[in-house]
Amino acid sequence: MFRGRMYKLDRFEEDLAVLLEFPSESNVLVVPTDDLHHDMKVGDVLLVDIKEEGFNISKVNKRTANQQKNVESICPSQKISSYYIDYEHGCLVYTTAS
Repeated sequence: MFRGRMYKLDRFEEDLAVLLEFPSESNVLVVPTDDLHHDMKVGDVLLVDIKEEGFNISKVNKRTANQQKNVESICPSQKISSYYIDYEHGCLVYTTAS
C-alpha cells in the first residue's frame, strides 16, 4: 500500500521534531525540522520513509491513519529494547525486542 512507517508529530525540540510511531506510540524517531514541510504541525500523522540520503516525510490523510490504527490493533507491536541519538544525522536510532 505505501512505503515507510507512520508517525505522529509529537513535539518540537530546538531544530528537531520528535515523532511517535502511529498508533502505538511505543517507538520514537527524531528528525531534523528541515526535513518537514512548512504545513506540518503537532498532531499530524506522517509517513516517514528512511532513505540513504535522508528522510522522505509526507502527511497522511485521516482515512489512511484510521485504517492503520485498525490494523495495528489486530497485530501486536514491538517494544524498544535500546536506543541512542545519532547527532551527526539528527535522528534517534533504536532496536526492538524480538
